[in-house]
Amino acid sequence: MYQVMIFLHVISALMLGSYVVFPFIVGRAASLSGAGQESFMGLLSTMNRVGQFSLIVTFLSGGAMVSQIDPMPSALWMAVAVILLVIVGAVTGMIGGRIKKLKANSAAGKSTATDAAKIKTFSWIASISVILAILVMTNPQILG
Repeated sequence: MYQVMIFLHVISALMLGSYVVFPFIVGRAASLSGAGQESFMGLLSTMNRVGQFSLIVTFLSGGAMVSQIDPMPSALWMAVAVILLVIVGAVTGMIGGRIKKLKANSAAGKSTATDAAKIKTFSWIASISVILAILVMTNPQILG
């Protein structure tokens, strides 16, 4: 069972890599307009949804693996890991809301620059959090 959890954990962590490139892709959203922007926002929305589902699988498979190993990792390591994943989850939820708002504003012909800027900011936070989570997960000795 442990091998299955490792497989699921690694696959879902790879899918979380979409958040690492998300800020670079989002930068293109502000330069588009009309139908092109709506279509592009559909792509970003799909990427975000896939990332959110992979975050859930990462969280569950990681919890299952931690419960099966002996000795248990340090409490600090587990706390930092959970906090980073919660940050990613919260920020990606905000990204999803902003994508919906940007789509609506684009369809109504309103300015989308503010929404695009917020999506880019949130995506940078998610990207940095995913990188830090991977760093902490692959080097547990950092937190003793």
